[in-house]
Formats: sequence, C-alpha cells, structure tokens
Amino acid sequence: MSLTRRALLRASAAAALTAACAPGSDTVHPTVTTTGAPSSSAAGATANASAAGAVSSAGTAAKVVRRSVEVRHGPRTSSKVALTFHGAGDASLAETLLARLERAKVAATVMAVGTWLQAEPAMAKRILRGGHDLGNHTLHHYPMRTLSATSASAEIEGGARILRRTSGSRGSWFRASGTQATTSTIRTAAAHAGYAKCISYDVDGLDWQDPSTATVVRAVLDGAQGGSIISLHLGHRVTIAALPGILSGLRAAHLQPVTLTELLA
Repeated sequence: MSLTRRALLRASAAAALTAACAPGSDTVHPTVTTTGAPSSSAAGATANASAAGAVSSAGTAAKVVRRSVEVRHGPRTSSKVALTFHGAGDASLAETLLARLERAKVAATVMAVGTWLQAEPAMAKRILRGGHDLGNHTLHHYPMRTLSATSASAEIEGGARILRRTSGSRGSWFRASGTQATTSTIRTAAAHAGYAKCISYDVDGLDWQDPSTATVVRAVLDGAQGGSIISLHLGHRVTIAALPGILSGLRAAHLQPVTLTELLA
C-alpha cells in the first residue's frame, strides 16, 4: 500500500473516532426507553443509552463514551405512581408539605437543588428521616440545555458534592434542571457523575406557575396513570393546598403514590 494511501486511511479513521466520541453526538444508538413494559408511544421516554466506540485501522477499540438513560415514566402495568418534588424555596413550606405527606403515610422523592441544601443543610437528613428519597437537581438550577459539556458536568458534580456533604450520599437519582427532556450532553455528564438514569416526568403539576389549587389538582389527576412520574415543587403554598385533593384523587383512581426507588425497582 502506498504511503499516500496509508495517510488517507489514518485520517479517515481519526475523523470517525472524533465523531463517535463527541459528547453532543445524537447519531449513535437512538433509543426510546421506559422502565418496565415497552410503551406503544415514543413519548413514553427518550434516551441514548451509550455512544459507540470506533475501531482504529490497527484494530484497537476506541474509548466508549457512555450516557445515562432518560426515564420519563415507570411500567404502565403498575398501579404505582411517583410523587417527585423540586427541592428549593422556603424551608418552612417544605417542612409543612413533608409532614403532611408523612401523616398520610406517603413517601415521595425530593430532587434537591444544591444551593438550597447549602442554605438549609438540615433539610437533607430531614427528608431522609421521613422515609423519602433524596436526589440531585443540579447545583444552581441553571437551564441545562444551554450549557456546555463542561458546565453541565460541573452542575451535576456540584449537586452531588452538596448531597454527600449534607446526607452522606450523592443520591440514586438525578434530574436535569430547566428542561423536561435531556440532551446527549446532559446524559453523558450524568453518566460520568455516576447516575445511570436521568429522571424526567410525564405529569407536570403546574404548581410552579402558582395557579389555583383546583388547577394543580386537575393537572395531576388528569395526567396520572400507572407508572407516572409526577413533577411538583416544594416552596409553593399552592402545592400544600393541593396535596389533599391529589392524594384522595389518586386513591380514587386506584393509584398508589410511592418513591422513585419503589416505582423503578
């Protein structure tokens, strides 16, 4: 083989390697992923489980860039739903909501913003003491779809550090901030931080808009079905006001609110 021919082949292999390992690449292994039985709808979940490596001309496997999986809901055959709460805002409102959940014998999942736990470090152990899950909702709650790969990693790793400092663990769950759907950049950063799943949701309770109590209750109950992951927020009075109607409505629909750990087991 001529020297020119070898040079061209090496250049071609190098270009393929760069494309395969690029953190933002969406061209490798696109999958639609749910937890449990497959859904007939692509809206059930979206994810890239991994990026493939390229093989060099010498036959050596290239580095594989792995991505976590986005989970939008659990198994649709389940009668369970997960109540998840964005962790931020007035700690006294968070305490009130947690206490009401516990009186109703309901455990939920709190996705805590790192800066909130920095300001309210006692909340981490308070959440866990109540039997709830505690997860990572980034350090500052920036809109993650706009961040570079380096900034996305810093946000996830920063949130994990605060969780370790306040609770002793980085938590099992990660949720991206400022977006319902993740990108390949976010999923790669989450995997590098040790999170196998990016937790999204299929039901938005709309409490972040501070609408009427009836609007929040209706948004949850109209959307909830077996396996749903419901997004709500601490730090909003309307969420506390809506909680009794949400819990009674779920019971009437024969749906049991649980933690993410129980729903996705």
